Amino acid sequence: MQEKVKGVVLKTMDYKEKDKLMWVFTEEFGKISVLCKGVRSQKSKFQSLIRPLLFGEFLLYRGKSLYSLNEGNIINSFSRLTTSLELLTYGSYYVELVDIVSIDGEPQPMIYRNLVTALYLLESGALDMEILTLAYEFKLISYTGLNIGKEMVPFEITQGALKTAEFLLRTDFAKIHVLKIDEKTKKELQTITSFVMKDSYQRRPKSLDMLKYM
Repeated sequence: MQEKVKGVVLKTMDYKEKDKLMWVFTEEFGKISVLCKGVRSQKSKFQSLIRPLLFGEFLLYRGKSLYSLNEGNIINSFSRLTTSLELLTYGSYYVELVDIVSIDGEPQPMIYRNLVTALYLLESGALDMEILTLAYEFKLISYTGLNIGKEMVPFEITQGALKTAEFLLRTDFAKIHVLKIDEKTKKELQTITSFVMKDSYQRRPKSLDMLKYM
């Protein structure tokens, strides 16, 4: 059975001598595993498709345990993200978070839309990267069934930080640019999201440490 899906490549892994496995996050099927036969061969026409952060359309054959890649087209390679270590780190962080919170074969359409929108905005440079990332984190935390509030952390949250978190959570990405956040509040919000994710998710994203030292 063949399926045509759009999705973001979360990660890839070498498999056997000339194959690769890739994990694609789709709106309809959630996270799926895809076998890409012969893609490591220099003759493969799919080499440009099999890389993390790529947003593409894929024609897949559904097998018993995983999908196989038949055809594919690039919708957006987000090539600008590779021109800056900072941009690439943020983009890698976004897909790594989705990989952590997503469940194989379980549709999570709000998380999917959150990821695609954030990647487009990150590439466009339309928003401050730190504010975009905070909005992305708070929305993702909410979509996984958690509520940001004083009861979620073992430390005090200022009223200003709480109101800013609520604004980021309920406001569409397109309107977040009106928000100005001072450095002290940014740091407080980053401490909150870092604690909640470390405390609530199965593993902590490796990219998070890299962001702190940039």
